[in-house]
Amino acid sequence: METMPRLAALLMVVPTAIWAGAIFFYAVERVNLWARMPLDQYVVDFRRSLYRSDPLQPILGILAVIGCVVFALTTGGAASAWAWSGALLIVAVIVFSIALPERINSQFRRRPEGEVPPNAAELRRRWRLFHFIRTVPAIAALLCVVLATTFA
Repeated sequence: METMPRLAALLMVVPTAIWAGAIFFYAVERVNLWARMPLDQYVVDFRRSLYRSDPLQPILGILAVIGCVVFALTTGGAASAWAWSGALLIVAVIVFSIALPERINSQFRRRPEGEVPPNAAELRRRWRLFHFIRTVPAIAALLCVVLATTFA
């Protein structure tokens, strides 16, 4: 493999692994914890978690997409196809996240810490569902980029 595809592979795999890993971590650990928390405790914990992860996840996703595109353009065959598939899945997760869960996130971000939105229980339920939905294509995207490097 030449230098450019190697660099693109790094730019593709590392951000995708961190991005998908964070999504998976939330699905396995935080979401289940939040489901058992009293609402007042959940609101504080959820808001603090958003403060940390919300800016980072889109940046990692965009870096991963850039890496996928560069890798796909500098390789051919199955490696390129897997990279394009990974890029499309990452974009789908980002668009889905902006369209649905982000609206819920803003309900918590706009309020002072500790203030419970009037429909917090329903927001928590919907966010959990949306997060589980986006976890599947996020993990599939990671699998695609790993397969892309395998076929290169």
